[in-house]
Amino acid sequence: MRPAGDVDLLVSAELVPGLDRHLAGVGFRRVVALGHGSHRFYFRYLADEDLWIKLDVVSDISFGLFQELGTALAAGCLRRRVALGPLWLPEIQDQAWLHILHLVLDKGAVNPAKVPAARSAAAVATVENPIALFLDRKFGTGTAGQLLNLLQSENFDDVPATAADLKSRWAGSRVPPWLISSGNRALRRVGPKLKGSGPVAGVLAPDGAGKTTLLHGLRSSCPLPSAYVYMGLWSSSPMDRWLQKIRGGFLVRKVFRIFRAGLAARYYSLRGRVVLMDRLAFDVLLPGSKAGSRLAALTDALALRFQPRPDLVLVLDVPGEVMFARKGEHTPQKLEEWRKAYLELAEEIPSAHVLDASQSESQVRMKASELLWNVAAPKGKDGQAGTEPLPLHLWTLLDWRFLLPISQPDKLGYGGGLSSDAVAAISLLDPSARRIEASPGPAPANEFDVVLLSEPDARLFASAAGSLRPGGWICLQVRRSFGSRPGPYTLAGWKRALERSGFDDVAVYWHVPTLERPARFVPTASRTAVQDTLAHYSGVRFGKAKAAIGRLALNLGMFNVAAAEGTVVGRRTPEAGRQELQ
Repeated sequence: MRPAGDVDLLVSAELVPGLDRHLAGVGFRRVVALGHGSHRFYFRYLADEDLWIKLDVVSDISFGLFQELGTALAAGCLRRRVALGPLWLPEIQDQAWLHILHLVLDKGAVNPAKVPAARSAAAVATVENPIALFLDRKFGTGTAGQLLNLLQSENFDDVPATAADLKSRWAGSRVPPWLISSGNRALRRVGPKLKGSGPVAGVLAPDGAGKTTLLHGLRSSCPLPSAYVYMGLWSSSPMDRWLQKIRGGFLVRKVFRIFRAGLAARYYSLRGRVVLMDRLAFDVLLPGSKAGSRLAALTDALALRFQPRPDLVLVLDVPGEVMFARKGEHTPQKLEEWRKAYLELAEEIPSAHVLDASQSESQVRMKASELLWNVAAPKGKDGQAGTEPLPLHLWTLLDWRFLLPISQPDKLGYGGGLSSDAVAAISLLDPSARRIEASPGPAPANEFDVVLLSEPDARLFASAAGSLRPGGWICLQVRRSFGSRPGPYTLAGWKRALERSGFDDVAVYWHVPTLERPARFVPTASRTAVQDTLAHYSGVRFGKAKAAIGRLALNLGMFNVAAAEGTVVGRRTPEAGRQELQ
């Protein structure tokens, strides 16, 4: 399915720190655009379809031309999302209200082209939706209903006045909307840029081969921020008749062009732009271009030295007769000589690619776009989507799932000292997963199917246990500790705590070698599994000594006390009462 425009994605804010890495792993490169609120833009080129895909990713929902009207709607929209095949979409009424607010607050009007969409959204939306209730809380009871009546009655001419009124009364944020708008407006003047430096691409060919046409075609079709730089050391100008009267005038112009083009290309590359250079200093290496004086030779060397090293050189190959027919300059024979000279030069340039430019403009541009994307794509990637949506170490962090009989929990909670990578992995597994905090009051009951805690204390454990639905599972990733914090200090202590709190099917798994990067989960109830693991324990530091201590603890029935780190799991039963953790 080809997207008709941008692909808009709403993600959990906890996913954002690892977003660049995850999307680079499937071939997307980020374009940084300041002044767009939480919007993050990613691009990828599919050569087989000549298709540029743009992802517009947000972690919060804000409205206004400059995202100055902030809301707290994102978390609720993620919780209420619905599945459509492999895709997750906003709930249908959420979709309707978000589109209505986009038209009213972002666009400030409903233009004729948007009337059908406005009608459809108004027909679906209801005043009971959480987004409608948000409007009523913010602007007074009945606001959502009035807005719906306005659209349902098709009084679209009144929308601008309503939009202006809502914007003028927007309040409740720590930073006033006018200040956010002014700041984002100023930041946007910086312009978009690739994250990191931009690649430099240049085109070499005789006159009439289509260099300028190709470069302008690339700029218009490629959505990456780009800059056009013309080098043209030998090109004529209106000043030629004056320069020829000045001794060394043409050399002075040549030096000026070398520094102007070189500085411009370097500046744009550092600014994160794709630099498209029309002609390159490699022209001085062509047969017949040998310098006639030492000064000219010096300027040739300067041109080659000062020109940025191109990541891609496109050499356009066109028969001399075709070039002559296109532009009518020089002669077919002369153009054919130059053509052969450029093809020979291409063999000496490592980054050069020869394109058959006698094809149609679109065919040449498509091939050039593919080559350009190869140098602009995330470094170390081939631009092709991998088969794993997560890096291997993040899959390892999700290994706790295989200790449970639940293949895909409806609602997942987590808490404690989880790393940012672990949180990112959980959010990819379930974008609506929610963090649990220790609460002095009663926890929300029957909320989660599965809870994952990392090194919890007694209060956090109590809150998490209370939030589980009957039959729900809890996973505790814990280390042996003899600190001063309250709560169990060993795997055996956490096992007893679960059993006292009314959990059934309690099991302990030893993590080998560490809690963060387990290579194995060893069930400590299996004496054979523990003995087999200890027999292969010599690969870790002090492994033989640790294995000896482990065998002793196993023989004494105290392995759950001796094990340094692991996971304790248990299932909450509907009828079992829970006691306070001692």
